[in-house]
Amino acid sequence: MSTPVVEMSGVAKRFGGVVAVRHVDLELFPGEVHALLGENGAGKSTLVNMLAGVHRPDAGTIAVDGTEVTIPNPRVSRSLGISVVHQHPVTFPDLTVAENIMLAGPAPRRRTRLLDRGAVRRHAREALARLDVRLDISAEVKLLSAADQQLLEIAKALDADTRLLVLDEPTAALSTREVDRLMEIIARLKADGVAVLFVGHRLNEVFALADRVSVSRDGATVVSGPAHEFTPESAVGHMVGRSVETVFPKADVELGPVRLEVRGLGRRGAYTDVSFTARRGEILGLAGLVGAGRTEIAHGLFGLEPADTGEILLDGIPVDIATPQQAMRHGIAYVPEDRQSEGVVLEHSIAFNLPLALLERRPRFGLLSPRADRALAEDYIERLGIRTSGPDQLLGQLSGGNQQKVVIAKWLATDPSVLILDDPTKGIDVGAKAEVHRLVSELAGRGLTILLISNELEELLSVSDRVVTFYRGAQGPGFDRRPFDAGQVLAAMTGQVADVHI
Repeated sequence: MSTPVVEMSGVAKRFGGVVAVRHVDLELFPGEVHALLGENGAGKSTLVNMLAGVHRPDAGTIAVDGTEVTIPNPRVSRSLGISVVHQHPVTFPDLTVAENIMLAGPAPRRRTRLLDRGAVRRHAREALARLDVRLDISAEVKLLSAADQQLLEIAKALDADTRLLVLDEPTAALSTREVDRLMEIIARLKADGVAVLFVGHRLNEVFALADRVSVSRDGATVVSGPAHEFTPESAVGHMVGRSVETVFPKADVELGPVRLEVRGLGRRGAYTDVSFTARRGEILGLAGLVGAGRTEIAHGLFGLEPADTGEILLDGIPVDIATPQQAMRHGIAYVPEDRQSEGVVLEHSIAFNLPLALLERRPRFGLLSPRADRALAEDYIERLGIRTSGPDQLLGQLSGGNQQKVVIAKWLATDPSVLILDDPTKGIDVGAKAEVHRLVSELAGRGLTILLISNELEELLSVSDRVVTFYRGAQGPGFDRRPFDAGQVLAAMTGQVADVHI
């Protein structure tokens, strides 16, 4: 085997009293995709930041082409041929594609020191041609799809001298088709001899791409080897120390009468003629590709984007839901897809966040009660097993899975009868998914009616009691017998089945 492009040996990093990385060994070879797996808190992002020059290791060595190097800042990282696409990339939405690519490096200027706009456009075309993708370089970034924005980030990161491309959770916001497109690009880079470090949680993507796999747990490398030596089940075992059967737990629950019924619900340009029922204690899965209308239906039920037609019934009684306040009064709660921008305030504590959905119930001129807020936080920290130093810890300091538990707790505090979960495990690791789904299963066991949206089909089919499919805003077949046939559900999600049998 050739010399590694980059080799990390015994790397460690602390932040105050917290050990983020204890001991990591990693070899990245040219023309090879190396997958890095691990739970949130396993040190993956810290490792990425050390390669990017954001953090410097406290111990261990990093070598490029066999020579030990120091990476004090991102500029040096780029000069060594390392390009990093971070988990939360930064774009400038009001600038064009070409201008965003320009800002990734020194801006080309004329002798007069004025910006050379012709050179900016040429550089953008070259960067996109390197990936063999077509984007309108004059288009504002805010007009691009999530997939195209992700490709833009890769184009920004890559240059002609890139020898290692690091992708930290690149597919979190992408649909299945968009992921396939990204995989084709990664395969092309691999064929060109670029080493790729792929940090991900979706095991089907990992094993479709990876040549080698390394697993980190508690800040240390626990196993590393060729991908064919692993299975998804064994990888999960290394990550969390338990079998894959515990990742998507589903308790048997005796279902009660119909609690929620939707008849002919529609909203112009989003979805049309949607009808289904959901019973007490039932987890109803809403399956579909990104853009199928599932989130818009959730918004309609919660009053964020009220439906134009149809009716909603709770316990057989028609209700009007034109605002979230009305939805909450009827016992409907909604956990949004983007927890960081819509679900919680990361700059504030757990005790601050948990009562936010209860503000309307407080007396109009009443005073906030810090003591009551802390008691509420302490109660849900214990009930949901939120891993934290206490109610005063900032949300931004929690792992993704624990942030998601706080979002769910915020809405459980409203004592809902219907809970809508929109992609509740997006961007969290396998172990945290198990905890969230165990919680969902327990809530159903207590009699809550749960509508579950997920972009991961395995997750949806494992957890749901029934599944309703959607394709381009239209309702498709329903499936009510477990275990579900994944092929049939996928066919319905992609419009290959026309009959409806709810």
